Formats: sequence, structure tokens, C-alpha cells
Amino acid sequence: MNRKLLLFLASFLISFTSLATIPQRPNPPKLVNDFAGIFSYQELSQLEHRLVSFDDTTSNQILLVTVPSLDGQDEAVVANEIGEQWGVGDENFNNGIVLLIKPKTNNEDGVVFIAVGYGLEGAIPDAIAKRIVELEMIPPLRENNDYYASVNAALDVLMPLACGEISVNDYYDSEDEGAAALFGFGFFFIIIFIFILGIIGKKGGGSGTNIGSGSNGRKLNLWDIIILSQILGGSNRGSSWGGGSSGGGFGGGFGGGIGGGFGGFGGGHFGGAGAGGHW
Repeated sequence: MNRKLLLFLASFLISFTSLATIPQRPNPPKLVNDFAGIFSYQELSQLEHRLVSFDDTTSNQILLVTVPSLDGQDEAVVANEIGEQWGVGDENFNNGIVLLIKPKTNNEDGVVFIAVGYGLEGAIPDAIAKRIVELEMIPPLRENNDYYASVNAALDVLMPLACGEISVNDYYDSEDEGAAALFGFGFFFIIIFIFILGIIGKKGGGSGTNIGSGSNGRKLNLWDIIILSQILGGSNRGSSWGGGSSGGGFGGGFGGGIGGGFGGFGGGHFGGAGAGGHW
């Protein structure tokens, strides 16, 4: 039995076993399909508006699907099968993305997966999809169970990546700069803390502001206060310069404007690319 036949049979079996898990495409079609019921009406409306606006103003499509259960199926298979069966993206460009969410329950972990169509695999490789899941989506879910914030954080990065507004390197650089700014901010406070301890530890005569009581009090003179204020002022300026969020600066251009209703899917294809995570 040749290799092509084996691959065909494997693909057929995977598709067959996952049929029960793949939700039917609604009619009329929508870009936000909350089968798990995790979003409020207002959140659904805002997410649909954002995705329709992106579909109207670019050649790409992003589909959001939530399911109450995966029925034991692999999230990568389910997400890619939804993209393939629903035809997310343009048939000529295969530029669709599927965001799949299975919410956390008392008995099961929550699951998210980003499936990427053939045509966007270069713009959003698996390593970047994994990074978006781990750095943008999982934290709001783990900390506050905030599905709405999680999806928007992912869209803030996926949208500009998909349309070429930012590159993979831009996204890596933004994460590195954020980590460096956080480290620098923490380092400043360590230095300040050590400096204050040094001032308090000085015994002294002369004029100054007394810290403590009695004859053993420590004194903070005018020169100490000036130096300390300069350090504090410098750290505040540094935090305002470098304190951007990891992904929030990328995606503001695709939420505004009033688009028409969603016109439907274009027949895009998926080949298994993407990445996911659990929490």
C-alpha cells in the first residue's frame, strides 16, 4: 500500500471520527458562533462587528467558534476541520483563521486552538500561533476566566499579522521590549530600595529630616532628598516610555467603522497548521 493511500485513509478516518464534534455551519453564516454560551449579548455583538469589519476591509477571514465539549477529539483536528468544512477564507488565497475555544469546566481543562489556513502559514507560523495562545489568550483565562479579553488580545495580534501590517519579527521584538522594560522597572526599584536603606543606615549629626526617635534617630539631609527624587522621577519616566502591552498596540485599526452584514465564507482550505494550549 503506497504512502499516498495511507495518508488518504488516515485523513478519512480522522474526518469520520470527528464528524460528531464539528458543528454545522449556521444559516445565515456568522463569524462568531458561541455554541458554548460563554459570551454576553453585548460581547457577541462587539466581536461580530469587529470580525465583519476586518473581513470587509481586508481579504482575510477570522472565525470564532466555541464548543461545550470536544468529545475526546484533538483540538487541532476539530479546529482545522471546522475551517475546511465551513470554507473559512478565500478559495484562491486560503487566508482563513479559526479561533476555537472549549471552556474550562469542573471536570475538564479549558482548551484553545488557532488554526491557520494554507495561505497564512507564512505570516502566522505555528511558533507564532503558539506564542499568541500562551502570551495573549491563556493569561486572561487563567487569571479571570475572561473569554472576551482573551479573544480580543489574540485578535490584536492576529489581524495585523494576517494583513501584513506587522511581521513575525515585529511581534517577537515587541515581546522582547516589553520584557526588557519590565526587568528595567524592577531593577530601578531594587536600586531605590538599597539606596533608601543606605540613607537610613547612616548615623549622623548635622541638619536634616530626622527618621526615628530619640538620640539614635537617622537623618535625611537635603542632598539625599534631591538624589532620591531624581531617581524616582527617572524611574517614572522610564516606565511611561517602555510600558506598552505585548499585543495591545497592534490591533486598533480593525475595530472601527460600520461594516455591512457578513457576506459568507469563501471556500478556503486548511492543512493542519496552527497551535493551541490548555489551562
